Amino acid sequence: MMIRNRYMAQRCALLLFLAIALLPDALAAEAPKTAVPAAGKKNDWIAGWKETSSMQTGRTGAAIHAGDGIIHMIGGLSLVAGSAKTPSFTNTTEYARVRPDGALSPWRFGPRLNVERGYFSAIAHKNHLYVVGGGRGHNGKELLASVERAEIKADGTLGEWVLEKTTLNIPRRCVKLAVIGDYIYAFGGFGGILLDTVEQAEINPDGSLGEWFVATDPMLIARYVHGVETVGDGVYNIGGHSKEEGSGIAAVEWSKIDEDALFRPWSASSPLQTGRYALATAMHNGFIYAIGGLTGATRLSSIERARISGEGELSDWEYTSPTPFGLAGAEAAVLDDRIYLLGGSDGSGYLRNVFYATFNERGDIGYWATPAEAQKHRAAIASREMNKAPLPHEAVILQHFKRKLYSYLQVREDNNNVLWLAAPAQDLRQGERISFPNGTLMKNFHSKGLNRRFAYILFVTEVRRAVNK
Repeated sequence: MMIRNRYMAQRCALLLFLAIALLPDALAAEAPKTAVPAAGKKNDWIAGWKETSSMQTGRTGAAIHAGDGIIHMIGGLSLVAGSAKTPSFTNTTEYARVRPDGALSPWRFGPRLNVERGYFSAIAHKNHLYVVGGGRGHNGKELLASVERAEIKADGTLGEWVLEKTTLNIPRRCVKLAVIGDYIYAFGGFGGILLDTVEQAEINPDGSLGEWFVATDPMLIARYVHGVETVGDGVYNIGGHSKEEGSGIAAVEWSKIDEDALFRPWSASSPLQTGRYALATAMHNGFIYAIGGLTGATRLSSIERARISGEGELSDWEYTSPTPFGLAGAEAAVLDDRIYLLGGSDGSGYLRNVFYATFNERGDIGYWATPAEAQKHRAAIASREMNKAPLPHEAVILQHFKRKLYSYLQVREDNNNVLWLAAPAQDLRQGERISFPNGTLMKNFHSKGLNRRFAYILFVTEVRRAVNK
């Protein structure tokens, strides 16, 4: 077993609660046609998303499977029934069917996993669905190596989950998966350290898995809360979390399997414009999409796309239509010519929301609408901006140290409580009054940017200027 990265992941709890691809010809043959407006209609292209039936359970760090007109959401981090504040890993699953207009039916619960788990992945091979790894317990500290399998029935629903006899060699939280041929592959994650290794197992004719083994060639860097997309016999690993910087990774790498089903040495591909982790990824019509995520303390609404331009090569990443709001830990799926975005966290909690859109001929995300619908969409956006909920805390800035990703703010609240905040970097002045949300309190935190250790510091996702009293 080969592991190159020996760094300890000191900020796993923070990361959890903040968060908490070379055959162009083959791809083109498989891709559905891009949506266009119906002939004779004066439709407007809206660079946005529609909302459809909400899930029964708000989830982040869940796993997704979509196929044959049905979407399954599996496990994840949710909230304990009757509590507004206590997060818990769940073993519940739920599914919805895609209607002809792209909207979803009401969600229904499916069979429960044997093990509560979050920050894991699911992938299908023929008529079986697999879930691998993850975490559970307080802050997800109990790392999982177990694997479960369910039959995908003819109607798209799932049979009962069974635990596989074979498990990963290394427990992996935030692992990502791929299936190529009759092998399943597990990339990166956290197993006590951030991992740059790849494990694989053969899928037997009855759907059970053979023994897992760790591949000889590691990835170029450790990957954690990253994205994976598969095209043909190759895989792209996209983004992830940098322990050293406490920020998102922009690097993208690629490899394909050889005649022995082992990955060849990995090579770098075009990097993202914005480093991001806890992102969702998707693929459609020759484009790969990197959706939302975190760049540090900031939840991103931006989406980038790159065209697969050759074996392992990507065009430069370009921005396309954003998500409705900053979103991390969500899941994305493409069915036919539509893309769905489900769950995740916007900083206020774990979301039940489901959004969907389609693609235009340029690969942008959005939907076609009548002029009246377009006007209604614009009005809804303006109203949402005007009616943003106020943030619960206010304070006056005593000190401000701005670095590349973070603003470190010493503030005094109205009750004279003095505390330190770490927020997305912005221009603020001493004496200004600000408001901020609840955050994640870190004890004995060392800032490399400041070369300073804080006994306590509160990480928050935003800071707004407030009216001086």
